[in-house]
Amino acid sequence: MIPFPTVYFNPPVIEATSVSYPTISPKAVIGTDTMIIGNITISDDVFIGFKNLLRADSGYPYYVGPYTNIQDNVLMHVHPGREHVEVDGRKWGVYLEGENSVLHHACVHGPLYIGRNTFVGQQANIYDAVIGRNCVIMHGATITNGVEIADNRFVAPGQSVWKQEDADKLPTVPEEHKNLNQEIVDHYYRLGKSYYQHTPLAFSF
Repeated sequence: MIPFPTVYFNPPVIEATSVSYPTISPKAVIGTDTMIIGNITISDDVFIGFKNLLRADSGYPYYVGPYTNIQDNVLMHVHPGREHVEVDGRKWGVYLEGENSVLHHACVHGPLYIGRNTFVGQQANIYDAVIGRNCVIMHGATITNGVEIADNRFVAPGQSVWKQEDADKLPTVPEEHKNLNQEIVDHYYRLGKSYYQHTPLAFSF
C-alpha cells in the first residue's frame, strides 16, 4: 500500500495556541510519506517530495512560495514561540519567498527567512537566520545565531556562519553557480508534474 501524505492540524500548546490546518494550493504536488502539520501555506507549483516533515506545532505560520522544491527527508520546524521574521508587517516562523530549492536531508529551522531564487544544499543546517535572494548555500553548510546574509552571497560546502562579521564577508556567488538554482527549480517543477500525471506517488489537494 502506498502511504498517502499526512496533512493535519496542529495540537494546541502554550507557545502555539491556535489550531490550524495547512493551506495547500491545488497546483502543488506532494509526495508520499510526507507530513505537513499546522498553519503552513503551500503556494502554486510547489513540489514537496518524499519523507519530508513540515511541522508548525511550536510556532507559526510558515510560507512556502511558488515554484519552490523541497526534495526528500527535509525538516522544517521553528523554535518554540519565536515568530520574529517579519514580511510586509506580518510575523512568520519560516518564510521561503519562492523559487527556492531545499535539497535532501536539509534542516530549515525558524525563525527563518529565505529570499527568492536561493539554493539550500544537501544536509545544510539553518537555524535562526535571514538569507537574501539569489544566494547559494552549499552542501553541509551551517547558518545560525540570527545572522543576516545579503543577496547574491555564497556559502561554501561545510562552512559555518554564526557571526555577523563572517556573514558580511561572504563572497558573491561564483559564475559557475549562478544558474544552479534555476536549473533545479525548472527540473523539479517538471518532475513534480510528471510524478502527479504518471504515477500514484504524488498527490494534489
